[in-house]
Amino acid sequence: MHLIVVGLNHKTADVEIRERCYFPNETLPKSFDLLKAYPSLSGAVILSTCNRVEIYASVVNVKAGFDDITDFISCYHSIPRETLTPFLYKKNCQNAVNHLFKVISGIDSMVIGEYQIQGQVRDSYYAAQSNNATDSYLNKVFQSAINTGKRIRSETAIGQGTVSVATLATELIKKVFSERKRFHVLLIGAGKMAGLTAANLQEFNGCSIIIANRSLTKAEELAVRFNGKVTAYDKRYEAIQEADVIIVSTASENYTVQFEEVAKLMQLHPTRTKMFIDLSLPRNIDPAINRIENCMVYSIDDINQMIDLNVSKRQMEIEQAEKIISEVSEDYYNWYYAQIIMPTMHEIKSKLDILKTSTIANYKSTFGAMTDTQQGLIQEMMDAYSEKLIRVIMKNIKTVTSKDDMVTIVEALKNTLSVDTAINEEIQSFKKREQ
Repeated sequence: MHLIVVGLNHKTADVEIRERCYFPNETLPKSFDLLKAYPSLSGAVILSTCNRVEIYASVVNVKAGFDDITDFISCYHSIPRETLTPFLYKKNCQNAVNHLFKVISGIDSMVIGEYQIQGQVRDSYYAAQSNNATDSYLNKVFQSAINTGKRIRSETAIGQGTVSVATLATELIKKVFSERKRFHVLLIGAGKMAGLTAANLQEFNGCSIIIANRSLTKAEELAVRFNGKVTAYDKRYEAIQEADVIIVSTASENYTVQFEEVAKLMQLHPTRTKMFIDLSLPRNIDPAINRIENCMVYSIDDINQMIDLNVSKRQMEIEQAEKIISEVSEDYYNWYYAQIIMPTMHEIKSKLDILKTSTIANYKSTFGAMTDTQQGLIQEMMDAYSEKLIRVIMKNIKTVTSKDDMVTIVEALKNTLSVDTAINEEIQSFKKREQ
C-alpha cells in the first residue's frame, strides 16, 4: 500500500483553473461514490479550498492511482486531460506525507502560517470518514497530520502576525478610498470570511456596512455584531447601486453579481467609482464587470498578490516547524514500515519456533534425560536468540528509505533465510517424527 496525492494549488494554477476543479461540500457524497469506484484506490480524501484542490489516496499501484485520480478530476469537472495535466503535481509515499504535513502547518500556503488551512484539512478528513472513504493508512497519516498542525501552532510563532485575505482586502480599500471620509460597503454573504472582513472594516470610522445574505437570520446576526444594516438578498442590486465597495464571499456555483445588472446600474451613475472584491471560489462576481467604466474587480488571486513573498522574517519559525514535521514523520514512518515488515517477521518467527522445537527434539538423545527445568531453560535461550535476530533484522530494514527497496529486501530476506525451503523441510521432518 502506498500513499499518493494528486493536486494543484496557487503555485501551479490561477483562479480560473482552480475554480473549475473546486469540489463544493454539498457534492462530496457523490464525489466520493465516484472515487471509490476506481479499482486502484483503497481510500481517498478530497481537500478543496480557495488556493488548492488535492486528492490523497491509498493505493497498491502508484501509476494506476495517479492515472485514476487524474481521470476522476478530468471527468468530474469536464476538463480534458491534456488541459488539466500541466497544472497537476503528483507525489507518493514520503513525499506525499511530507507535503500533507507542510500543508496543514501553513508552510505551503500563500500566506505563510495562515491558520484556516488546519481546520480545512481536518474537516476534509472528517468528510471522507463520514462517507466511508478512508482506510487504516489514510486514518493514520491524517491523524498524524492533525497532531502535527496542533504542535506547530503551540510550539512555534509561525502564525503570529500573519495577514489574512480579509485584512488584505481592507488594505486595498484603504488605498483606493484614502481621500474619502465616508463610504458604503455591501457584504454579500454572511459566513466566516464575511465576519473577518466586517471585523477589519471596523477600523474605518466613516465606513457603513450593509449585509445581504440568502439566510436573513445569519445576515441579522452579523449586522448586530458589527453595527451594520441588513437588506434582502433579492434586493442586492439596489444595495449595489448605493454602495462604493461590494465584497462577495458566497458559495454559489454561478455569479451572484452579474455583468448585465451592474451595467444597467452604472448607466444611472456613470461617474461613481465602484470596487468589487470577490473572495469566493468559484468566483461569484462576473470578471467582465471590470470592463465597465469606473468599475474595478479584484479576485482572490489579485488580493493574494499583495502578500509580501519575502518569508525571511518567518524563516526561523519555518525551520522550527520543519523540525517538528521531521519528528512526527519519523513516528509515522516507523508505523508505515512496520506494515511491510511485520507480516514477514511473524512468518519467520513462527517457522523459527517450529525449527526450535525440532532442533531440541533432535538433540534429546545427546543431552540425555533432561528435567523440565533444563528443557525450559534451553527453550528460553533459543527464544531469546530468535527475538534478538528479529530485532536486528527489523532495525536494519528500517534504515531503507524507499518502500520499493524495502519490499525487495523483505522478499530477498525470505529467500536468504530459506524460509520456504530448508525450514519447511525441517518442519515436515519434525511433523513425521511427532506422528
